[in-house]
Amino acid sequence: MRPAGFIGQDGTVLLEGDPADASAVGLTVEPAGGSPQPTTAPLLLMTLPA
Repeated sequence: MRPAGFIGQDGTVLLEGDPADASAVGLTVEPAGGSPQPTTAPLLLMTLPA
């Protein structure tokens, strides 16, 4: 897994990279500013279709 972006407190989503290369999406709660890898268990983990 690698960071792909942030969801702001106002619900704004900021993504980095090309989502076409992703095989899954996960959502974790991280410290302010993010982290290079997940530090908590995913709240959501969803496989994307090929």
